[in-house]
Amino acid sequence: MKKVTKFAMFLLAGTLATGFTSCSSDDDEIINTTILTPEQQAELNKAESESSANANKTEMGKVVANYIDYVIKPTYLDLAQKSDVLYQACQNLYQKRKAGTLTQNDIDAACEAFKDARRDWEQSESFLYGAASDNEIDPHIDSWPLDHDQLTKALNDANVIAGINGENPTKYVYDNNGNFDSVLGFHGLEFVLFRNGKNRSVADFNAEKETEAGLTSVSTVNEAAFAAAVAGDLRNMTYLLEYGWLGTSIPATHQAQLANAIWVINGTRHQGLSPKMIPYRDYSKFATKENGMFASWHETLNNIFIGGCSGICEEVASQKLGQAYRKATGTGTAEDAANYIESPYSKRSFQDYQDNIYSIKNSLYGVRGTENISTPTQYSIMNFLKNNNYPKYNELNSALNEAIAALETAKKSGIAFIDQPGNPQVKTCIDKVDALNEALNAAGTWINQQTDK
Repeated sequence: MKKVTKFAMFLLAGTLATGFTSCSSDDDEIINTTILTPEQQAELNKAESESSANANKTEMGKVVANYIDYVIKPTYLDLAQKSDVLYQACQNLYQKRKAGTLTQNDIDAACEAFKDARRDWEQSESFLYGAASDNEIDPHIDSWPLDHDQLTKALNDANVIAGINGENPTKYVYDNNGNFDSVLGFHGLEFVLFRNGKNRSVADFNAEKETEAGLTSVSTVNEAAFAAAVAGDLRNMTYLLEYGWLGTSIPATHQAQLANAIWVINGTRHQGLSPKMIPYRDYSKFATKENGMFASWHETLNNIFIGGCSGICEEVASQKLGQAYRKATGTGTAEDAANYIESPYSKRSFQDYQDNIYSIKNSLYGVRGTENISTPTQYSIMNFLKNNNYPKYNELNSALNEAIAALETAKKSGIAFIDQPGNPQVKTCIDKVDALNEALNAAGTWINQQTDK
């Protein structure tokens, strides 16, 4: 299980514009302030212009720029927008449950919003390096497995109930989640919205108490209030994520919400930005320069392969699929856990894992939406490999498509991972994803041996 450990909250002198006022009871109210001073904004504008010019000087730089501009940027912009839709849907669910007017359509809308946002998050996991890891956004919004005891204790705690029904529920769960960190983010919301692979019913929500074993003391109204607060926190963290990569080129409404929820900026080491105090977009495009993440373009590309794509590939094979499979087949170790299964309540585990591999394909093909795309773009990483005669190009491309196909077969089998983690199809998926990981590492090694061009 990933654990959340926040950095000490602090505010560097002179980093924020004046005029910040305390939040009202509505954490969506726009406050008349900004994240950066005009001088800081000018510095960010300069960094964006200069880093873009730097990347456009070389073939490798253009490949990196394409990857950022056409994969990372639209993924995070869409994730943030869909997280807001999810937040609004959960707020609607809570308000109507409280008023006694909740319908199945309200629940279904929240479930669809969850799946839409979840897909974009899973398709971002091949570039968790940078803002997601440095600001601990990944463990904050995607810890699992969910701890039932934590949830029961939290939703029977008078202080927690007061907090999630108080003046600023979203800030409350951010500040006070030390005892319920496993139920934040996507998986806390998944539990509230789904059961046994289906959207929860209006009858379940309208019952006074939870029916899940071990949780029957929990009020469903409080559960809905908790979901609304957690969805608000998730929305804020995805705004922080897009800000970390893109700076103030994100939508103005998202900037305003971050200024309103300034605690998420204050809780980071570098005001939500890279160690050079510029967005990760520019930090990456400044390769070879003093402000660059890496000293060369080939190291930057190697990191995309190893630090990004291989990292999630290995996790899917050895952990997300591997732990429960090994336990189910009697080959597990003391470190493996039978319940280490992502998205068990919606039964969308295979979908999650396939989206992780699509994240890799998007990264290598230089474009989003590779579910329906079979040709890499002009300045894609795959095209760079092909144009520079990488000898194992076909092996990499085949391994990528075979891993996706294996997960597609498992997804369509009608047998959910949570129901049969030891099914032979799981081993097939593990083997195919392992083969992809080997191919990614081989390509990363090759590219790291090239000179910048």
